[in-house]
Amino acid sequence: MHGRDRSHAADRKPRIVVIHRRSTYTALVSERRSEVVARLVRRRSRAVRRMLQCHEEHMASLAAVRREISRLGLCARFLHRTDGLRISDDDLVVTVGGDGTVLHASHLVDKASMLPINSSPSTSCGFLTVATADGFGPLLEAALHGRLRATFLQRMRVEVAGRVKTDRVLNDILFSNACPASTTRYSLRHRSIEEDQFSSGIWVATAAGSTSAVHAAGGRILPLGSRLLQFVVREPFHFAPPAKRYRLVRGFVRPGGALAIVNKWQPATVYVDGPNYTIPVSRAQSVRLSLSPSPLRLLGYDPGRRGAISNQQSLGSG
Repeated sequence: MHGRDRSHAADRKPRIVVIHRRSTYTALVSERRSEVVARLVRRRSRAVRRMLQCHEEHMASLAAVRREISRLGLCARFLHRTDGLRISDDDLVVTVGGDGTVLHASHLVDKASMLPINSSPSTSCGFLTVATADGFGPLLEAALHGRLRATFLQRMRVEVAGRVKTDRVLNDILFSNACPASTTRYSLRHRSIEEDQFSSGIWVATAAGSTSAVHAAGGRILPLGSRLLQFVVREPFHFAPPAKRYRLVRGFVRPGGALAIVNKWQPATVYVDGPNYTIPVSRAQSVRLSLSPSPLRLLGYDPGRRGAISNQQSLGSG
């Protein structure tokens, strides 16, 4: 549990929230498109077989999480719709899904601890998860007794026109033209260097996000505990007037520093941890990116392995 008074925690049952994803199969059925699925099943579509496998595995994992919480005499809120939700008074947030579920839940969490479970390990990416459902019970008990090692994942703050829009970016942001296929025109400032650029946009990532888009664009993979932010200009157009090579193509932002972007031309967008959360940026508006003062507290994670680990590896001494 988080650093609350242990005596106070002993007087009441812990507040637990379970945030779980909906499987693609469930979503299709709820949209009354089950006849489409049935037709593809009859055709023995490989994609549908994989989708059903993922669905069955996910539902079994969710049921296992429910059983373990009940076995321990605890109660929890199970949510997959989280519109308007802000988690502040809860002690523990359990995510049941994959990395996408962890990213989604991380935007709702301030100081509560998170215990991420990979619900479909045969089909789901679980880089940020700590275990599968079959090991959930011992991990939950250890978490509630303060015996799980905590890893603090640094997050990023995004300010637009001087106002904080979010300080819970766990992976990365993409600053680009509102139409990502169009040229992005902006002024970029880092430390004492400022220059006008034309490109497809700018990736800026935390250490947790350094293995994804930033790395694919030519960046470096950082240790998970690093407090650096990393930026990479995506497809820089060096030969736009004036014809010279840019100096700020990639680099690192240290704690206390910031990367500043001024949108020069058409409306732009900041895409936060994927496509589902976007921040519009008007002409001439500035974007400031810096280290968030609010890291995510992840329980049971081994930063040396960067992936799901066994119960024995997860359990710490205190």
